[in-house]
Amino acid sequence: MFQVFYKLPICSLLLKSDGEFLTEVDFCFGEYFEENSCELLEFATWELKNYFSKKLKIFKTPLKIQGSSFEVKVYKALMQIPYGQTITYKDLAQNINHPKAFRAVGNANSKNNIPIFIPCHRVVAKNSIGGYNGGVSIKKFLLQNEGIKI
Repeated sequence: MFQVFYKLPICSLLLKSDGEFLTEVDFCFGEYFEENSCELLEFATWELKNYFSKKLKIFKTPLKIQGSSFEVKVYKALMQIPYGQTITYKDLAQNINHPKAFRAVGNANSKNNIPIFIPCHRVVAKNSIGGYNGGVSIKKFLLQNEGIKI
């Protein structure tokens, strides 16, 4: 297992890889572990640097997408949401042909273990920003980084 930290103004990201795929991204607040990098994580951190400096809009880091078949369907649909745009949980449910499953879509989003690369932050509630596994302040930070007014 390989892991590195990427520091943001609001928190740090702990990126984990099996050497072939990015397997996990965790939001960290002061928890630091020994780093053990690999070529894939170097590429992923390079992409993050470019994403946060607004030079990258589509990630190419290979991801190990895991979950139930429904969750994987949600994650693949999330990756189709364009940079700088948001959709509602209901819209996402309709996009995957499960129009009444907006709560299940929200639940799948909360289980996303590769946030930012799988951009669940781009999904909002009908009348609010909605929740976020890393916290609403991180969701706002990510949306604002993409130029989305909150």
